[in-house]
Amino acid sequence: MSALSRFEQFMEHMVEGSVARLFRSPVQPVEIARRLERAMESQQSIGVKRVIVPSFYKAYLNPQDYAAFQPVRAQLEQEMATYLSELAGERGFAMLEHPRVVLGEDPAVPKRGIQVVAEMTNTSGAEATQVISATTPSPAPARRSHALLLLQAPGGPQPIPVESTTVTLGRGLGNDVILEDTRVSRHHAQLRYKQRRFWITDLGSTNGTFINGQRVTETALRDGDVISLGGLELTFRDS
Repeated sequence: MSALSRFEQFMEHMVEGSVARLFRSPVQPVEIARRLERAMESQQSIGVKRVIVPSFYKAYLNPQDYAAFQPVRAQLEQEMATYLSELAGERGFAMLEHPRVVLGEDPAVPKRGIQVVAEMTNTSGAEATQVISATTPSPAPARRSHALLLLQAPGGPQPIPVESTTVTLGRGLGNDVILEDTRVSRHHAQLRYKQRRFWITDLGSTNGTFINGQRVTETALRDGDVISLGGLELTFRDS
């Protein structure tokens, strides 16, 4: 049985347990679960051996919608956390800690709306935070690029899309691309789009940044260039 099927079965049992009024709410529990799933999917940090997703989620509702969930809030939060844990397992994702879900109210959220904030951990609110809104589409990246990095992983090349005009690479969790390799510094290098092409800048790394075997401080990238971060190789592709 899939994680979603188990969650839906749990909600059916709740209805039998006299909390059917939840299903008369304009916002359904499964809708919240789906929003949490979207937040997980969109907030992936790709490492060498695993894909890390957030473990802390806040789901905000309009106060009128939230009122229907308040009597069973703790039970729902626990079950939604279990759902995300099982979903991560099904999709091969890793979490830095057991997931936690918090339901809250916010007058700024419109009725029937759901706003989710996903964070890597509950102790570093500034790290890797993304907001998913039920009523407002996510902003488009500043440049619609087909650029990507191909990571030479044991299972074959692993594509990492370059979806922003500025992308940092390193072992630290605050990076846009997390590379779990001891040869890579916590804040190793940065990709930046300028003058109609991507440039790479070394951020004072210990083992250096190399392009096609040559150590660089900053240089423009071309399609097919091989980037080496202290020995970890990625191929830059830009079509």
